[in-house]
Amino acid sequence: MSHASAVPEFDATIHAWVLTHRGPTSLVWARVVTWGGVTTLVLPGLFLVGALVVERIRGWRSRLWASLAVAGAACVGVFVGLQINAATNRARPPVVDWAGSAGGPAFPSGHTTAATLFGLSCAWVATSLIRPGWRRWVLWIGAATYAGIVGWSRVWLGVHWPTDVIGGWLYGIAWFAASAAIITLIRRRVAARSVRSG
Repeated sequence: MSHASAVPEFDATIHAWVLTHRGPTSLVWARVVTWGGVTTLVLPGLFLVGALVVERIRGWRSRLWASLAVAGAACVGVFVGLQINAATNRARPPVVDWAGSAGGPAFPSGHTTAATLFGLSCAWVATSLIRPGWRRWVLWIGAATYAGIVGWSRVWLGVHWPTDVIGGWLYGIAWFAASAAIITLIRRRVAARSVRSG
């Protein structure tokens, strides 16, 4: 287990507040919600969602590649996040404060990173199937809420400092934005080539 020399006052204050305000019911909810950031559940789910990445995609091969692109980008993002996690080697809150399972260093939160990548990727994929307007806003708000609740659960269970979760959100958003831009660029180039060859 890693050892931190000092805990920022922001983290210590919120952590102490959580410990005095969480109760049996809220802990049950937190334990349920935290499953939304388990990589062995959300990353395979992205493979299925990825088949919808473009509404005009036809044929199983094209849908397979679309699925691999979306899920693959998220998987690599989670892997890189784990490398950052190992490099920072930040200690978690004291084990006596834990009300859930956890392992490894604390920063950034892996559950939060996975939930952020999953939520944003699903919203991005679904926007290609929905006309511009309020429904798209609902998708993005839903994605943000999903990532927010999973992050909350990690702090509420006492297994992460608040800044671990904030780091997971920011890293997940940055990785998603870069991945979406690259996938979009590749799709446009492939489409341009097919138009020229056609």
